[in-house]
Amino acid sequence: MAGAVAELAKRALASDFRAIDPRQARIILAEASPRLLTAFNPSLSEAAKRSLEEIGVEVRLKASVTAADCGGVSLGSERIETRTIIWGAGVMASPAGRWLGVPTDRVGRVFVGPDLSVAGHSDIFLIGDVAHALGADGSPLPGVAPVAKQQGRYVADLIKARIAGGKLPPPFRYRDSGSLATIGRKRAVAQFGKIKLRGFIAWLLWSMAHIYFLIGFRNRIVVAMSWAWSYATFQRGTRLITGLSGSRMEDMPMPAPMDPSQPNQVRHAA
Repeated sequence: MAGAVAELAKRALASDFRAIDPRQARIILAEASPRLLTAFNPSLSEAAKRSLEEIGVEVRLKASVTAADCGGVSLGSERIETRTIIWGAGVMASPAGRWLGVPTDRVGRVFVGPDLSVAGHSDIFLIGDVAHALGADGSPLPGVAPVAKQQGRYVADLIKARIAGGKLPPPFRYRDSGSLATIGRKRAVAQFGKIKLRGFIAWLLWSMAHIYFLIGFRNRIVVAMSWAWSYATFQRGTRLITGLSGSRMEDMPMPAPMDPSQPNQVRHAA
């Protein structure tokens, strides 16, 4: 997110709006952990940090947000005045733990057994980011789609085996296919077991992976062509709705009709 905002401010918006000075854009990324992307190898975390700094992002590690309001953010005793705050610190889990009256972790995920069932309730299964399930290394599995999809298939097979009276599957084990994180144009990190990639190759792999998992051949072609055009021309579909400085909407000139062939257009006033 920080990389995307930096590129929007310093490239896309600067070319679309004459009143925007890219040098005035200040993007600060506050991370409470000692490094970025803690799910990745430390060397990739450092590579991600360098990439963000190269495109103008100020990275603050071990910086916990202690307060946030409409006027800014506080990092301990430091106050950062800003009108734009993007909160990306995760989400709270479903209240399923309260419904069931069972123990949960600090973010509300329910502790589940090796077969993803709730302790004391062998007929209740929890999957995805509502479940506190452990991986092979003993650490909680991340709340990402691949984990939930594999857990869903496992529980379905387990229920079918119970109904059929057949052999039950072994305890659930997540098969990690790798992790990808994009930072910006030609900037990304990728990790597949002991294989670690960064830079343009990782970014290209991230792009191909996202296109591959789109539904429908037509969608893949359209997205691939759109991304290729944006990459070659440095154009982004970016528009702003800014303050009208006291003007009434009825006093504003009517905009030109929108092109129906461009479904992602957004009205903008500068």
